[in-house]
Amino acid sequence: FYAPTKILIDVAFCRTLPKNELFSGLGELAKNAALLGGVHAEGFKAALTRESINAGNGGSGEELSYGDDTMLKLVRLGIQAKMEVLLVDAYEKQSGMIFEYGHTMSHAIEKAYGDGVIPHGLGVTYGMLACSYAAEKMGVMSPKARVEHDEVCNLLIKKWPLPHPRPSAKVIMSLAMRDSKRGITSEDEHEISDVLLRGMGDIVPTETSMLSKFPSSLFSEWLETIIGDATEVRMLSKEGKAMSAATLTLLENLPGA
Repeated sequence: FYAPTKILIDVAFCRTLPKNELFSGLGELAKNAALLGGVHAEGFKAALTRESINAGNGGSGEELSYGDDTMLKLVRLGIQAKMEVLLVDAYEKQSGMIFEYGHTMSHAIEKAYGDGVIPHGLGVTYGMLACSYAAEKMGVMSPKARVEHDEVCNLLIKKWPLPHPRPSAKVIMSLAMRDSKRGITSEDEHEISDVLLRGMGDIVPTETSMLSKFPSSLFSEWLETIIGDATEVRMLSKEGKAMSAATLTLLENLPGA
């Protein structure tokens, strides 16, 4: 790992991005907004308001194509968020692990759909909603704080809901229980870990790389509210082909599923 001597960014490149890649970047900015609050939350919400989108796109309220000025502001916020933490934890192993917020559920959802189906940043946004659900259930986050937190996530979720057919909650949980961060907090077989917040910009500190462990049943409950009974079940391979029923059955019966 070598630190660069200079980084050059041309925001005009962002105009060439397909919708899913733009959503992915915005999802990461939503995460920063929740983690750090303040100017990060204000800047993100300002960029995604209907008024802001309409002003640059003829009033459609749907098109996510920002002008260079708005994109430059978002890029600067993203750089600021990272640099403030990387200055003290360049490898993101301690305090920098806050950027793993929402990633436990995100990785599971993305893998359940198959590579490239769910933009990573959008998956992170859903993972944040799972974390806020768990935090409120445990009394870590107040109902009012959760509403404020989830409003940020919903700016993206309402524009891109999870596509159908959806994987079952059981398949997603089986993947979440094998997340790469597992073991850092010494979870038992009924626990799972992620970063937790008390509210916008108020991270729960821990001695386990900023990760908190909690009952995995809380994530399962949240998934049921999103996925429902999952009568439509599909899991994709890396090639984008539907896996067989036998493969799905195997996954659903793995330990922790």
